[in-house]
Amino acid sequence: MKTSSKCDFPVDQTTRQETRHHGDSSLPIGIYCQHTSEYRLGYAPWHWHKEAELYFVTEGSARVITTEGETVLHETEGCFINSNCLHSMRPHECDDVIYHSVVFDPFIISSSISMLFDEKYIYPLLRSKQVSSIIIDSDCPLHSFIYEKISQIVFLNKKQTFGYEIILRNSLSEIWFQLLNLADEKMKNPPRGAGLDQTRIHAMLTYIHEHYTSDLTSEQIAAAASVSVSECCRCFQRCLKQSPFDYLIEYRVRQAAGMLLDTDKPISEICMETGFNSTSYFSNKFKSIIGQSPRDYRKTKGVL
Repeated sequence: MKTSSKCDFPVDQTTRQETRHHGDSSLPIGIYCQHTSEYRLGYAPWHWHKEAELYFVTEGSARVITTEGETVLHETEGCFINSNCLHSMRPHECDDVIYHSVVFDPFIISSSISMLFDEKYIYPLLRSKQVSSIIIDSDCPLHSFIYEKISQIVFLNKKQTFGYEIILRNSLSEIWFQLLNLADEKMKNPPRGAGLDQTRIHAMLTYIHEHYTSDLTSEQIAAAASVSVSECCRCFQRCLKQSPFDYLIEYRVRQAAGMLLDTDKPISEICMETGFNSTSYFSNKFKSIIGQSPRDYRKTKGVL
């Protein structure tokens, strides 16, 4: 079996938590220049991490999706993703997106001597379930400031000259302060049920990821979050802009795509193992989501 030189996005397939470690205990920051084309599926799928994240698009345009909705980011535009919040990034009208990503533990800017910084500045944003993301586009008054600070962080990390950690932490502190200003209105006037939606969607997605090979029903998915079927559907629409069934089918197809590249199993066997009961239905759904038939996908993508 030929294997692809591209890699899978580092995520736990059941919980959707990113498995990559960002920095270490001495400097808990991961700073990356990434291409969506590096990943076998061509995008960063739904995932979350306990760290906060800042990223800016440097080439191409990206469709960023969070539980608050989706937006398109163009070159030099970016986004803040809060701790523990589901998000994904896909190319928008292009084949690849190049972006800088800074994933960090917000407590790097706190003080070990006093709780003042934590209680007054870090926790208000970090614990705001209604603020899963903040879009930093060209219409944002603080766009240029934050973009310049992110660029400085990327540059400092490359050079790593003496004292770069101090300047890096100071830059993150300044960015965090401006994010607090941008999120102020949302934190004061949270949308009704914002935090509840986050909790419910996490529970239902986890259930789907654990049982996607079974013949799932809407009632089972809804029961995972102790809600009615109608509320389950509304929650999916509010958070993911699709129905539970559409998400389930897409997740099955993505799992099948990985198996096509990683194994020599017949397509009919992969079809059954990922929860499909009909090979023709599986092929149709695979092509509509991936853009190729399962056979063509294995042939073109499973090559170095």
